[in-house]
Amino acid sequence: MTAIDFPVFLWAGNPPGIGYDEDIMNEGLFQGYFLERIMRHIFTGPSTALGDDSRANAFLHDMSTVEAEHIAYACVQARFAISNKNKWAEADGEFNNRAFYYNIIDFIRECEDRDWAQGLLKWWNK
Repeated sequence: MTAIDFPVFLWAGNPPGIGYDEDIMNEGLFQGYFLERIMRHIFTGPSTALGDDSRANAFLHDMSTVEAEHIAYACVQARFAISNKNKWAEADGEFNNRAFYYNIIDFIRECEDRDWAQGLLKWWNK
């Protein structure tokens, strides 16, 4: 796996990616259960990852909306969390975390389907 690949946990579904269709690969992308828990942990704190509705971290760091960079950061953190590494590094074998981060930002910001990209940000900011 390299930084241009998107791991299955990034897609919605139980199990993740169950409804994946190559022709509409954006459907459910960056809306996976695990990714959502990572994002809650970052934005609102560890106790909220599984349900508590506090807004502490977001308030403390003046984060009022989710942007492409937040999604990309959560994706990198999620991938690291399930890796077998116990120490952070920019590269993990063939996988480059920095390239993965920027690939996700570019994918969202430069997506030809602007309705999808706007809908994704709206979904995260609900």
